[in-house]
Amino acid sequence: MFLQKKLIYPAFLWAITLLPIGVVAQKRTFVSFSGGYSLPIGKFASKNLDDPKAGVAGPGIFGQLSIERKLANWIGLRTTGSLNINQTNSQPLIQQYSMFLTKPESYAWREEVTKWKFGALLLGPTAYLALDNVELEGHVQGGLVFAESPGLKLYGTSSAGSPDIEGRVAKAATITYGLGAGASVRFRLTDLLRLQITADAIGANVELKDIPTYVKVGSFPPLEGTQNRKRIVSVVNVGAGLVLGF
Repeated sequence: MFLQKKLIYPAFLWAITLLPIGVVAQKRTFVSFSGGYSLPIGKFASKNLDDPKAGVAGPGIFGQLSIERKLANWIGLRTTGSLNINQTNSQPLIQQYSMFLTKPESYAWREEVTKWKFGALLLGPTAYLALDNVELEGHVQGGLVFAESPGLKLYGTSSAGSPDIEGRVAKAATITYGLGAGASVRFRLTDLLRLQITADAIGANVELKDIPTYVKVGSFPPLEGTQNRKRIVSVVNVGAGLVLGF
C-alpha cells in the first residue's frame, strides 16, 4: 500500500490535471499503460554475499503508467509511475550459514522469503520521431525512487543430529533519488489508440539502515544485530502496452 500511494495516486492526479488540456490541444496529451518482464542488473543481481552491495535479486514483473504532454511534434514532457516486484534468491544466504556448520550436507532447509519492491515516480523530457503509422519515442527522467528490501526467514534441520539453525533478516524500506531512461516503438491502431513495445532502465543508489538480523543455533543464545547496506538498485524493464491520445 505504501508504494501504491506514492506511485499510482500522484500519476492519477497528473492524468486528471492534463486531460482537459489534451482535449483542447487535440491529441497533445497521451496516457500509456504497460507491463512486462523486469530484470535486475549489476550488483543488484549479484549472489555474492561477500560483497555488501550484492542484492541477490532475481527476475520479476513490472507495471508502468505514463502521462505525456507534447510541447511540439518532436518533443514533450513525460511523468512516469512504475512498480517492480522482483524475486529474491535465498540460496546465497543458506550457503553463508552453511559455512559455520559441521555437517552442512545433512541439513534440510525451509525458507520464507518476500520479494524486492522497487518503485519510481520520474519526470523528464521525451522526444518523438514519426514514420507513417509508426512512432519512435525516447525519454530521460529523474525523480523519486522507493525501494523495499525482502524479509527472509530460514530454518535448517539436520538429519545427523546436529543443532537446528534459524536465521532472519527483516524487511527495510527507503526513499531516495534516481534516474531512468528508455524508449518505445508505437504502432498506430486508430486515431486515438496505439500499441507500444517499450524498454526502460531505472537505477538509484539506496541506503537501507538498521536492518534487524537474528541467528540462533541449537540451544545457544541467539545472535542479534543490525545491518546497514548501501547498494545500487537497478533494473531493465521490457514490455508492451497501450497508448491513448487526447
